[in-house]
Amino acid sequence: MQSKVIVKKSQLENYVNMYKNVVYERPSKLSYFRKVVGSLLRWRVWGYFVSCLAYWLVNFVLPRAQIEKGKNTNVHPTTLLRHAERIVIGDNTLINHGNVIQAGKVNARILIGNFVHTGPNVMMFAYNHRFETGTPSKVQNYDEADIVIGDDVWIGAGSIILAGTEIENGVVIAAGSVVKGKLSSNSVYAGVPVKLIGQREKYE
Repeated sequence: MQSKVIVKKSQLENYVNMYKNVVYERPSKLSYFRKVVGSLLRWRVWGYFVSCLAYWLVNFVLPRAQIEKGKNTNVHPTTLLRHAERIVIGDNTLINHGNVIQAGKVNARILIGNFVHTGPNVMMFAYNHRFETGTPSKVQNYDEADIVIGDDVWIGAGSIILAGTEIENGVVIAAGSVVKGKLSSNSVYAGVPVKLIGQREKYE
């Protein structure tokens, strides 16, 4: 049986009256400039710059020298790569902007085929935290398994590919899907968790 919530008119009026009309005066460019210059005089800001530089080098620059990448393949400069020595990408593939690709901590690989293209903000994780009771999951060990993606696969924007996933040739994955398990060839999947919704067809 559903409970019915009754809101009295006086309560609603009090809630509305919480909001006040305000006038916002946008700071001048000179004011912004003074704040920027002032911040540069603080050691904490320079420490932040150093942290950002180290993060960029570790996650974006160094992995480019470790990853195995095929011909005519484009990995967008904003793609974050972890454990890139265990990431292999085939020919004529596009890894779009904002992607996160993290191979296993120790052994698990991410293998991406030919003519694959991902939408923006796709994430792939070949490992996961354990979450047994009695110990915070943050300090527990990891489970890991390969991610294998075949040829001619399209992964829609914002999708998440989890450890142990095998995506066969010709699969299309709708935006925002969460993928784990085996996806059959030339099929269309969508959802959280992902489900089969159709087959690829040849247009006349």
